[in-house]
Amino acid sequence: NTYCDNMEYINNHNNNHMNSFKLGENQFTDMSNMEYNDLHNLQIVNNDNNLTEFNYTNVPDNYDWRKFGKVGGIKNQGQCGSCWAFSAVGTMEGAHAKADGNLVSLSEQNLVDCVTDDFGCGGGWPSDAIEYVIRNHGIDKESSYPYTAMDSGNCNFTIDGLGAKMSGLINVAPNDTQLLHAVAEIGPISVAIAAENDFQFYSSGIFTSTECEDADLDHAVLVVGYGVSDKGHKYYIVKNSWGTSWGMDGYIYYSRDIPDMCGIASHTCYAEV
Repeated sequence: NTYCDNMEYINNHNNNHMNSFKLGENQFTDMSNMEYNDLHNLQIVNNDNNLTEFNYTNVPDNYDWRKFGKVGGIKNQGQCGSCWAFSAVGTMEGAHAKADGNLVSLSEQNLVDCVTDDFGCGGGWPSDAIEYVIRNHGIDKESSYPYTAMDSGNCNFTIDGLGAKMSGLINVAPNDTQLLHAVAEIGPISVAIAAENDFQFYSSGIFTSTECEDADLDHAVLVVGYGVSDKGHKYYIVKNSWGTSWGMDGYIYYSRDIPDMCGIASHTCYAEV
């Protein structure tokens, strides 16, 4: 019954040609909105101190870090509320690739098991993950510490499995201009959003929403670029952690025409090598 209700909603949405994006069937189509919301376990921490502002004068109209080999493949967090770890790993993978020249898949499970300030599959915050890696003098490779989508109860980090080290955490000033400049100048940026109902079934197009509450941030993702459509609509290119069957092969084009839509520019950060 839930599946049928959701498919009816999806079809009604897609039949409205005024909408700028399409919805579609995916692994969440048989979930109620309550079940879907249980997947989002972002524990908000107000630790965005020492905010950095950018004044990058030559911002191009389009930029995509995937084209430069600084973005890893789409991963799937499964039934574990570990979006915060995937978002943090994304910005650390980008920072390491820029500094080292090699894109290394880093371990989200390392963070889920070892970041004691957070709650593993019960939620966390990307900046906590980056700070752990700084204190720990590194994070393991994915191949050395594979993802299980569960809380193991033990931290199994080993120096032999080391994938990267980080030296700094930078919190970006909270507005769209600063986020845009950070993406253009630095690389993939960790962000938090309110993943409202249509996000569940997003399939293609430029996602727009006025339904989400900016203060109710419940999901962490990665901004890997931005652009402007043929019709002049501005968007961010956002990497999610729900596998390739969701969205546009795991990505969503996220509107920049609505300022700070769903809180995307409110809590943003990146790692430094």
